[in-house]
Amino acid sequence: MLQKILLMFFFVSAIFAQKLDENYFKQNGEIYFSFELSDKSLLSSITKSISIDKVEGNTVFAYSNYHEYQALQKYGIQIKLLRKPGDVDYVEMSSNSKDLKNNWNTYPTYTAYVDMMYQFQNDYPEICEIVDAGSTVQGRKILFAKISDNINQREAEPQFMYTSTMHGDETTGYVLMLRLIDSLLSTYGSDSRITNLVNNIEIWINPNANPDGTYKSGNNTVYGATRYNANFYDINRNFPDPAQGPNPNGPWQPETIAMMNLAENNNFVLSANFHGGAEVVNYPWDAFSRLHKDDNWYKYISHQFADTAQLYSPSSYMNGFNDGITNGWDWYPVYGGRQDFYTYFNHGREVTIEISDVKLLSASLLPAHWNYLRRSLFNFMEQSLYGIRGIITDNSGNPIQAKVTVLNHDADSTHIYSDPINGNYHRYIYSGTYDLQFDSPGYQSKIVNDVSVLNNQTVNLDVQLLPDGVIPVELISFSAERINENIVLNWETATETNNLGFEIERKTANSSDSKNWERIGFVEGKGNSTEKVNYSFVDENINTSKINYRLKQIDYDGSVSFSHEVEVNAEYLNGFELMQNYPNPFNPVTTINFSLPEKTFVDLSVYDILGNKIQTLLSEEIDVGKHSVNFNAESLSSGVYIYKLNGNDFSFSRKMQLIK
Repeated sequence: MLQKILLMFFFVSAIFAQKLDENYFKQNGEIYFSFELSDKSLLSSITKSISIDKVEGNTVFAYSNYHEYQALQKYGIQIKLLRKPGDVDYVEMSSNSKDLKNNWNTYPTYTAYVDMMYQFQNDYPEICEIVDAGSTVQGRKILFAKISDNINQREAEPQFMYTSTMHGDETTGYVLMLRLIDSLLSTYGSDSRITNLVNNIEIWINPNANPDGTYKSGNNTVYGATRYNANFYDINRNFPDPAQGPNPNGPWQPETIAMMNLAENNNFVLSANFHGGAEVVNYPWDAFSRLHKDDNWYKYISHQFADTAQLYSPSSYMNGFNDGITNGWDWYPVYGGRQDFYTYFNHGREVTIEISDVKLLSASLLPAHWNYLRRSLFNFMEQSLYGIRGIITDNSGNPIQAKVTVLNHDADSTHIYSDPINGNYHRYIYSGTYDLQFDSPGYQSKIVNDVSVLNNQTVNLDVQLLPDGVIPVELISFSAERINENIVLNWETATETNNLGFEIERKTANSSDSKNWERIGFVEGKGNSTEKVNYSFVDENINTSKINYRLKQIDYDGSVSFSHEVEVNAEYLNGFELMQNYPNPFNPVTTINFSLPEKTFVDLSVYDILGNKIQTLLSEEIDVGKHSVNFNAESLSSGVYIYKLNGNDFSFSRKMQLIK
């Protein structure tokens, strides 16, 4: 009942006696008003002049500063002035951060807010760092709590961000974000779900992105909070826009620049910003009438958030629109919003979540809204762990930034990039099977076909890119044979370009320490070739039967070790050959080669990448010697397959790629 009374109160018109001239706006900064609009096609034009707040039927609610109000006059629209949402009768405030945390049913003064943020860092220094992202027009701080199990390291894990109150009078998310920070920190190590989130996600939370607007009346109260910043700009109309260009709403404000710099220096893959005045999850695009290419995925995660909130709240909560979600453009167009900026220009994924019909909610209702939303908040964070993810490296294992494109799918800048610091990438996408292409300047493109992913599941796909102009050496076989006291190593390659040669390393079988590999020789490469090339190396006067050999290709200028490393165990000398297939990739037939030191029963079978057996090629007793088995994959689709050779004393498996 209290909510309904407040809603009616806020929507009652307030007729101002003053003339709406420049002096009025100098004193009041912004106005809040409504008007009727029967032709909604005009919204895409009107939204360039004023800051539309929401649309209910034919009624448009909006804000404007003086210049925006002047621009609106050309439409000849009759407006009704409304009492500003921040002009409430009473606001429960707390100047002590400890008092606020007792019940979470008051708003903090600005000083209490700052104190609470830094107290989080002091209380939990191993998992929390407060990041000062910049200052507002009036010098207040835009603070983030960064939460991670390795707080000083940019790990190969998703960077996730929540922010709230870009509109200073929309304060519900402000206190909820403070409570979320407290919940993550105080239950880490005791709550398994939260521990998993902190251990596997780098979480960034900014409770208030526009403190000048929130504390328009001074640091001790949120009464009189304004939507705009201290320069009377709507921050959420101030970002570069994919449809309208870099400055759709005047010069970039300090608050805007802080968020842009933060995005430039990080790789936020999933984010949300919290607003008020409605109850709905708003997803891209805001500036395009066409749908985002991942529209079905956005609907899925938006419904998950809204449906969960509905389950733990009164029946009226977040049940409007399309059952609690809406496409941004379908509701009303927005130009210069952060949601489209982060999604289009930074290749992340962001939504805008309106969490209370009342903007400056009575503080006594904040605990109830936490109970409505806390599960949804955790669910949304967990979405950052799903989809297709992995590490992109060069041929030496060094991380690189690469573009990840879903072929025959991506458009409108929906491709993503891996993190240049650690090569980590996350491609969120609806359940299905996709072909991915990986590109980086100076490297060869790589396509991985038939990558299958399910909603709320993770597919790990690490990718290695090779420098331009380099054809890798393809190793066909690597074998060892004892001749008297010597061991002769033989290997065969399929193609070579710029191959300097091969290092041979040796380790006795009773040494498990990988540092005990001993370099025993080097064999020069035989130059450019598209044919098979054979090599050999003799290890003389060997008196033990158990030795491991490792073969390393050295390429380019000799300073980089290429990726081929093979172990040969001397237990299987006198005829055992590490199995390989040639050609690889193949279409549609390849030959699998292996040799046996003694007559034994073997099973040779082919599996798909999920471990399902496709075909058994051999299941019988095989004589000593070299053997070749043809595998015809004419009936199979392109993709990666695995063949396994099992015997009494050994088991080996290798990958092969079918390209049609």
